[in-house]
Amino acid sequence: MSKRRFDVEALMANFMEGDTDAFESLYERYRGRIYRYVVRHCGTGEQGRLLYQKFWAGFVEARPSSPTPRHLKTSLYRILHRQMRSFCQERSEETTVYPVGELVTGDDGVQWGVLLIDLVRALPYRQRESFLFRYEIGLNCAAIALVLGESGFTIEERIRSAEQELAVRLAAAGCADTTREALKSYYSETRRVKPPVTWDSDILQVLPQWLGEKAPQEESNEAGMQTGLLVRGFNAALRRLKSGSGALKKGLRQSVEPAGANMPLSATNQ
Repeated sequence: MSKRRFDVEALMANFMEGDTDAFESLYERYRGRIYRYVVRHCGTGEQGRLLYQKFWAGFVEARPSSPTPRHLKTSLYRILHRQMRSFCQERSEETTVYPVGELVTGDDGVQWGVLLIDLVRALPYRQRESFLFRYEIGLNCAAIALVLGESGFTIEERIRSAEQELAVRLAAAGCADTTREALKSYYSETRRVKPPVTWDSDILQVLPQWLGEKAPQEESNEAGMQTGLLVRGFNAALRRLKSGSGALKKGLRQSVEPAGANMPLSATNQ
């Protein structure tokens, strides 16, 4: 993919109009962080791959129902939250294969970043979710609270608890520096990983089909609106016709009845 300049809300607006180039730009911007968020929950196997596809399909599906580009952007994170939570709840007793080596490679002796990812995977789900939204997706606590529908204080506490737990475990493994800034530094080493080419192809090749499946519905909605306008116009014309029918009938009677036929009778003849 070529490098692009990003104006996210403008791209969201264009994508809402069905612009596939806008989607490709959005995909390029978010693919890495969405990929890492998914696989750091459920691994790089078939489960992760299917969930990654499901997320992007959900994002495309949210396009027609989003009133504004900002709403669509928020939907992107909420879809991620809903689908991941559903996945983890359904598989709460299942051990997911999590090959760390497939995520990060390097040869710098002790790879604290790699170990940190493994430790993140072992966090309780709610702590892991908030931690990844903060460090992987890049949202602040207020934005995370908006996405999750919880208080900012709750999110701050979860992230703080996650950081403390990770610091303790890194120290136990022999890491000398377990400050918050060190955690950020170790984690940043792992953020260069992008989806495999096959995962990208899964999304970009099926995009026209996803958009095509929405097109008939959109066309149906437009046709329905046009039909509604026609029906309302017809009914209005019919009402006008009915309201004028009395005058029309009166005019017809006057044209066939003799003069004075409709004059009131005199008092003596009543």
